[in-house]
Amino acid sequence: MPGHEIFCAGKTPREAPRLQSQKDEQVRAISTPRIVIVDDEFFVAWHLQSMLNDLQFGNCDIACDADSAFDRAIEKEADLLLMDVNLGDGADGIEAVRRIRAHRDVAVIFITAYTDEANLGRIQSWVPDAVVLSKPVSPDVLHATIRRLFPGGG
Repeated sequence: MPGHEIFCAGKTPREAPRLQSQKDEQVRAISTPRIVIVDDEFFVAWHLQSMLNDLQFGNCDIACDADSAFDRAIEKEADLLLMDVNLGDGADGIEAVRRIRAHRDVAVIFITAYTDEANLGRIQSWVPDAVVLSKPVSPDVLHATIRRLFPGGG
């Protein structure tokens, strides 16, 4: 169902845990989270970036595969990943998040068409605090989800 929300561990974005900063152990209240959009389809990534700009979340970058996602997340000190599961050849989005989180405390919203039980099970096992939204995601759902993860944001 287009724009339908799916949440790991049965959690809504309101119930999703907010990540704590490794520096101050306080819940993040970031005015404008640094976002990395990861999707192997450039048009989809560009559309998400345009949607984020319209929603006043202009501090974002695009990556097209797991390796560039890792590089951008570390370099840009990302606060949030908007991650597709299927990234074409190479590591998928779930593996990319595992690699990034080994180096950086970052919130994750999976935006994917792959919401089958196998992928949801892998997400639940490896990234249990992630929110999963099915493609296509509406601007309202994306905005509400980001605001719940980052209450001080846009």
